[in-house]
Amino acid sequence: MSKPFPLKTLLDLAQERSDEAAAQLGVVNGHARDTQNRLQLLLDYHREYSKRLVSDAKLGIGSVGWLNFRQFINTIDAAIEKQREMVAAAQQQLEASKQNWQAAQGRLRSFETLEQRHHREQRVIEAKLEQKEQDNFALKDFLGGGRAGGIASNPM
Repeated sequence: MSKPFPLKTLLDLAQERSDEAAAQLGVVNGHARDTQNRLQLLLDYHREYSKRLVSDAKLGIGSVGWLNFRQFINTIDAAIEKQREMVAAAQQQLEASKQNWQAAQGRLRSFETLEQRHHREQRVIEAKLEQKEQDNFALKDFLGGGRAGGIASNPM
């Protein structure tokens, strides 16, 4: 009978940590994607509002309208800059989360390799024991067969 893998608890823990790291990577990746999408929305809004200003300017825009536009564009520009900072921070978090997941995967693969090696060694040991048992059985059968009359003896 083979021995259980002595590092099974550590293998299980490595699997849990790898799963947790993968889940965290998914959350962080979603957050990074959301911040990038929000930035794109702000950029699109800025572009659309600028187009609207051009069309309104063709029809004529007063100084109050122009001032309101400038203030609004400045507000959008500030929001875009803040969102870019958030995107950069989210990308850093994403990179750190990827590295954490890769490290967890590396530890897991190490324990899996050790487990495979252990099982291979156990199979070799079992095969040797089985061969030894078969050899002993064959020897006993051979020796027992010779005494039990399997070989004709001459009673003279």
